[in-house]
Amino acid sequence: MSRNSFYSRSSYHSYRSSGYGRNRRDPGGKGKIILIVCLCIAVAAGVGACFYFDVFARLFPEQPAEQSSPSEQSKTASDGEKTSAPPKDSSEKDSSASESSAAPKKELTGTFDENVFIYDAQGYEIYHGLSTVTDRYASLVADAKAQLGSGVKVYDMTVPTHALFALPAKYQDSDEREAIRSIYQKAGSGVVSIDVYDTLKAHQDEYIYFKTDNNWTGLGAYYAYTDFCKAAGVEPVKLSSLKKGSIKPFQGSLTAATKTEKNPDGNKVLLANPDTVIYYQIPGDYTCTLLENGKSAPKEVPLIATFAAGSNAYSAFIWGNNPYMQVQTKLKTGRKLCIIKDSYGCAFAPFTVTNFDEVYIVDPRYYSGNVIDYIRKNHFTDVLFVNSLMTAATDMRNDDLRSVMK
Repeated sequence: MSRNSFYSRSSYHSYRSSGYGRNRRDPGGKGKIILIVCLCIAVAAGVGACFYFDVFARLFPEQPAEQSSPSEQSKTASDGEKTSAPPKDSSEKDSSASESSAAPKKELTGTFDENVFIYDAQGYEIYHGLSTVTDRYASLVADAKAQLGSGVKVYDMTVPTHALFALPAKYQDSDEREAIRSIYQKAGSGVVSIDVYDTLKAHQDEYIYFKTDNNWTGLGAYYAYTDFCKAAGVEPVKLSSLKKGSIKPFQGSLTAATKTEKNPDGNKVLLANPDTVIYYQIPGDYTCTLLENGKSAPKEVPLIATFAAGSNAYSAFIWGNNPYMQVQTKLKTGRKLCIIKDSYGCAFAPFTVTNFDEVYIVDPRYYSGNVIDYIRKNHFTDVLFVNSLMTAATDMRNDDLRSVMK
């Protein structure tokens, strides 16, 4: 039954039980009827008044007396003396002002486009490696040291991703620092660990990683190179002494990774925020010999491929990823360096040309020889593994590294 039908029904029964119909039929009851009606009206009026004032009191509770204004407080009091309003605490004013001006910043949110994480108009790799895989990488580095013996100094530089320095912790799937520490520990004390975290952290507000590519920039590589120089006992070339060149715009590997049939150009946010590849010309008297992918014989080339452009602009650094590049200098330091690297080594390697008689740069993904044999036969004094943590945590890359060491 509805609310309205319920109340109609109740009113109807009240009317039937009031006796009004009986009195109306009684010839001598007219005065009584008038008296009863008057009494009912009076009672109803009293009840209504009570009800009204009760409702009014509930709706409009009594308000506290208003405080007088400062001007009113300064008027003469009843005792003839003037009172002044208490001074407002300046700290209250400052606090309220700072609260209103320090409005909370809107927190940025990130999202995946394919396997690329987009945050603050930049692309990132998210590390989620397994310790079983990074342990294998550490054992390969340790094995290289064991094969080469005490006569060769072996270093390992495992490079964290851009995400470690630029993404909020909630977006980082695994602890990169702990993974790198574990690699250094398990590679053994015979291998010199070069932890570049603190150095990169100190420069994280600079342009040390690309926005659309998975690699570090030439500047980021330079800062890591200074850490290597400390470990190797050599003097780093001064960045201010090097002539710079630039290639722009550059859309790198992360933009390419977002391309699909439905979106053939890639992520629009990255496309609107292109990179610039800044390279450094290395002075000195040296000769570079490169074995390119797909070629049967090496050729002499410049150290920096200044003609690189577009999505291949990162290849300006030592011509990109190829089986090997050999750089012969006339420094006569008595030391030779072999760099076993992934793409991070491309931007890193040019700086080392200022420190060694020979720099031999090997990419295990394309190299077909036995690099351990080459190091032994050519009397190298120093070997540096420089690879990203992502490479160290990839089984396929470990397979490549194993293939050039047996």
